[in-house]
Order: sequence, then C-alpha cells, then structure tokens
Amino acid sequence: MMADNAVSNAALVDVAVKDPQNHGEGRNKYTSYLVEVKSPSNSACRRRYSDFQWLYEKLLEERAGCIVPIIKHTRALRANFRFSEELISQRSLHLTCFLERVMQHPDLIDAPSLKMFLTADYTVWEALKKSNGIDDAALDDLALTSESDDVSGVKPPPESPTTGGAGRISNWMNKIRTKVALAAKNTQLHSTPDDDIFNDIDAYINNLDSNIKILHKGSETLIKSMKQSSETMQQMSASFAEMGQYKLPNDIVVRTPSHTMLSKLGINWNNLSKLGSFQESSAAKKLEAPLDEMVRDVQAVKIAMTKRRELLYNYSRKISVANTKEGQLDKLREAGSTPDFKSSALEEEISSLKNEGKELWSELESVSRRLSRDIERFKQEFREKMRATMESFHTIQKEYAEKFTLGWAEVLPILKPPEASINAPPQEAFSGPGKDDEPITTAI
Repeated sequence: MMADNAVSNAALVDVAVKDPQNHGEGRNKYTSYLVEVKSPSNSACRRRYSDFQWLYEKLLEERAGCIVPIIKHTRALRANFRFSEELISQRSLHLTCFLERVMQHPDLIDAPSLKMFLTADYTVWEALKKSNGIDDAALDDLALTSESDDVSGVKPPPESPTTGGAGRISNWMNKIRTKVALAAKNTQLHSTPDDDIFNDIDAYINNLDSNIKILHKGSETLIKSMKQSSETMQQMSASFAEMGQYKLPNDIVVRTPSHTMLSKLGINWNNLSKLGSFQESSAAKKLEAPLDEMVRDVQAVKIAMTKRRELLYNYSRKISVANTKEGQLDKLREAGSTPDFKSSALEEEISSLKNEGKELWSELESVSRRLSRDIERFKQEFREKMRATMESFHTIQKEYAEKFTLGWAEVLPILKPPEASINAPPQEAFSGPGKDDEPITTAI
C-alpha cells in the first residue's frame, strides 16, 4: 500500500527550482531561486539556498524517524565560484531533486514546514526566519564548505541577538553531549520491545553503508581509468599519423611505405578515443551519479536511526536520574526523618522526571513506528534503484563494447601482410626526395 502511495505521489508532483537571481553586493550578496509548484497544488515563491537547509532541518524535527532526503552539496573552494553559473545551475538541479523527493514522501508531504516553505509570502517568510534565529549568511557559508557525507555531524547554530542565542547554544551543547554519549560503546540504553527489529535494521544499514561506499569509490576509479585510456589513445593516434611521414631540412614532406596504414590507424585510434570519451561521460551519468545518490540515501537512513537513538538516550537518561532520585528519597525515609522540604522537593522532581519520561516514551513509540514503516519503503526503493542503475549501465556498456569491437575490426584488412611481398627482399632506401605520394624509404 505504501509503495502504491509513493508511486501515486511521484505521479502528482510537478515542482521546479529555476530562474536564479543574484541580490545585494559584497558580503550581503546572495542568490534566490524561483520555486514553482504546479502539482499537487499551485504556488510560486522565491527562496535562497539557506531556506532549503532550514526546511531540511525542520523536517528532521517535525517528522523524526522519517528518512529525509539529503541535499547534495557542492563545495565552493574559491570565493568567485560561489556565484558562478556552473554552481548555480548545479544547485538548481540539486534543489529540484530534493523538493521532488520530499513531496513524493508520504509522511513529509503534509509537514507544516513544507507548506510554509512553499506558500509563505516574503513578509511572512522573513518574520518566520527571524523568529527561528536563522542567519542566512551563516547557513550559506556553511553550505559552501560542506560535503554531502558531513551532514550527520552536529554543527553549531547561528547566533541571533534577538532570539535567545544562549538558549540555542545550550541546546547545541546538549546535542553534542548526546552525540558523544551515543558514540561511547558503554552507554546503556533502556530496552524496548523493538530492540531486535532495530538491531537487525542497524546491521543491514551498516552493511549497506560500507558496500555502497566501496561501489561508489570503484565507479570513480573506473571513470578515471576510462578517461586516462581515452586520453592515451588520443596521444597515440597523433603519433601513428606523424610516424608515417617526416620532413626534410628543406621542408619537403616525405611519406614512408607505411604512411597509408599508419594514417588509417591514426584516424581509427582517434575515433576510438572519442568513443572512449563518450563512454566515460555515460558511465558518470549512468553509474557514478546514481551510486552517489544512493550513498546519500543510506546516510539519510543513518540520520533517521540516530534520531531514534537520541530519543531513546534522552528517555534512558530521564529514567536513570529518576531512579537515582528515588534511591536518595528511600535513604531519607530509611533514616526515619519526618517529611521535610528536601524530601518534598525530591518527590516533586521524581514526579516531573517520570512525566517527562512518559512523554519521551510516547514520542519514541511514534518515531519507532514511523521509522520502521519508512525503512520498508526505503528497502523497496533502494532495491529498485540499484536494479535500474545496473540495467541501464550494463545496457550502455554492451552497446559501447559492440562499437569498440567494430572499431578495432575496421582496420584489420590493412594490417594483413601483402601476400605478394611476404618473401620479397627489402626495398632499398631512396636517397633523395620523390613525389608527395611516393614512398622514399622502407625504414618503417
């Protein structure tokens, strides 16, 4: 049923991120993009890159447990590359892909943040960003120096003088502590009825993660080898052509007996070099790019899994602190002391901790159901994406292999030894120049 919904959503979504425009100057310069939605609803608004990042972070909060697509980042190593046509064009494509996948997701399509992102006018949107303490320039700079596999890290939030920066820093520090605690092997988490299910998912994703990265790295190596082979054949084709003739000091061109054969070999190898270049470009599109996207897909699952683990850690911590407080209260009672301010304060604190624990447990159950459901959707999509990628790549490689076979065979007739001259004595070299089409030496 879920797969059917996903297909239905995919058919309904019509969104494009286009018409980039630069605004401002110097440090305040930025690029905005027109976000145009024609289906499932009609809307149009202008958003900058930091707004898309805001949407990504909000979706992780509002739909914890959902596998939120990761925006592909392009690192700008040079300041002038930030507003280059190449980078802006790449971002338009990446942001369109991000929005399409978000809007095709059955659990993200109705997220409040997505609706606000797609429909809020300029005044409402700017007010919303200020209320959330968004620093556009900081987020844009962060995006320019980010890699796609770094998004799982906890990054410091931008400070805002009007929205309680100290509170945001405190929340960030809590996230850091949680991240460090979860990284420690000895951190004890409360057991849940779903432990076996999520332990299995964890093992599945870790195996997928290591192997998809190897495949992606291998595709990059394969493409580099194709490029190197194409460039080498280009160089060799030129040498074949030059080998068949030479110049005398008086600039007269002399062709060797092998001129015709070598000239045709040069043309043949040059054509094969061009074919290799097309093959390299095809492999980048058909193999490397899809595998790169699958690497990010697996990373997105790991982020969703981490959200659940963070919630479980916070619940476990609440329960642990509550149990410690109960132990302290028991000691006071065993001492036989009459109820006093200290014991009353402990009772209130324990009650508060347990109530918070109940809320966290309820949220954990909801997130676990959402994540479990989304993992099944991910498995189906990942399996189909891998199948389609390999089918497309193998098909195109088969076609190139056939073209290469024809190309190699093309010159075989001129490479066969002439029957009449197999046993003939070698021709003497001519000491002077002859006609342009007359060989003067058989040195080659």
